[in-house]
Amino acid sequence: MTKTLKTSGFAWKTCALISGISVLFICLCGFWGFSFMNAQYTLEQKQYGNIAGAILSEYPDAEQTLLAAMQDADYSYLDKGFSILTKYGYRENMLMTDVPYYHSAFLPFFSLLIAVLAIDLLLTALCFFFFYISRRKQEWRLHEILEYYLADNYSPLADQKNLKPVFSESFTDTLLKLGHKLKTKTLALDEERDHTKTLVTDISHQLKTPVSALKSCFTMCMEADSETERTDFLERCAGQLSHLENLMTELVNVSRLETDMVTLKQERVFLSDLLTDAVNMVYEKTLPKNITVELIGPESESDSRVPLFLDRRWTAEAIANLLDNAVKYSPTGSTVTLRPHQFYSYISLEIEDEGIGVFPEEANRIFQRFCRGSHPVVKQTEGSGVGLYLTRRILEAQGGTISVKPAAKKGSIFTVHLPLPIYIQTETGSPVS
Repeated sequence: MTKTLKTSGFAWKTCALISGISVLFICLCGFWGFSFMNAQYTLEQKQYGNIAGAILSEYPDAEQTLLAAMQDADYSYLDKGFSILTKYGYRENMLMTDVPYYHSAFLPFFSLLIAVLAIDLLLTALCFFFFYISRRKQEWRLHEILEYYLADNYSPLADQKNLKPVFSESFTDTLLKLGHKLKTKTLALDEERDHTKTLVTDISHQLKTPVSALKSCFTMCMEADSETERTDFLERCAGQLSHLENLMTELVNVSRLETDMVTLKQERVFLSDLLTDAVNMVYEKTLPKNITVELIGPESESDSRVPLFLDRRWTAEAIANLLDNAVKYSPTGSTVTLRPHQFYSYISLEIEDEGIGVFPEEANRIFQRFCRGSHPVVKQTEGSGVGLYLTRRILEAQGGTISVKPAAKKGSIFTVHLPLPIYIQTETGSPVS
């Protein structure tokens, strides 16, 4: 979350306020009760003092007897005293409430105590009531937000600054994180759905031309008047079938890359082996046009044995796609040149041809799916616009890059960058930089 939410639940504040008032009220009532009882105790002390003063005034010689009775811990005169006080309404087992001045104090005190307990119970009930109402509101808010999420409506995320906390700050943070994650996944699914629709449309468009041409060739073959025409149309059908087979192979590779079905397995492979595999894939296509594939550099055999950690099959196919385009759009008797260069962290491989070249404004667009150049020769040459796209995807999936620029005289230079490992294990197992 970009903003930390502050808990401001109405129920918690209300409960805390009511509980605080209740405790304060009880303390005040207790203080008042203690003061009231202390006043009654003072009154009792005055009465005792008054009795002692009256007795000593009439009988001064009884002072020592009175002091001895007050200090007598065994209460030796207790029975005789109660027998005398009985005449005046006092008895031995008399309750405190039976004493007139205590009785007048206890009656309002107990009434006040009952009122305090009743008020405290009422305040406690109000606390639970407000807590229950707030809890229900929060549950309803949670239910509402989850319903929004289920309906792919993420409007609560847009107004999260004013979003009231649900249950607690941490729970609200988790709820918003869940919404962001669901939104991201929903957008990814929508993008994948649109991407799949686009892919199906592109594949349908690519298949439409060869299938239509094949259908026309079969129709003309069936209506041919001579064996020579029939043979000619059959050869055309074979050519269209071959083109369709190549297109299907490329489309399968594209589909596997788009759906992440292709697993690139990195292994230790030498640059020279990659180049050999790639050249072997296009060697037969160079023979009819007498095109030479020439490797310039490296200076020593050890430089040509540069170890890389790449998927050998797919990386060789990516380079072969570049060589195939170079052979396809180069004139007869020309040369395709390979120039590898080793740098500190990567290998640069330049593939230069003497062909038709690439328009500068199309230098980036030609690496898109099903995109072909606008040169007249490109339009007249069979192709699907998949090869360069596959090359880019394969290289980028392994940390590599590809770019194109015009050659100095004629043609194009495609530059491939392949990453080098930080540490390369030698044959003996010792790491070298």
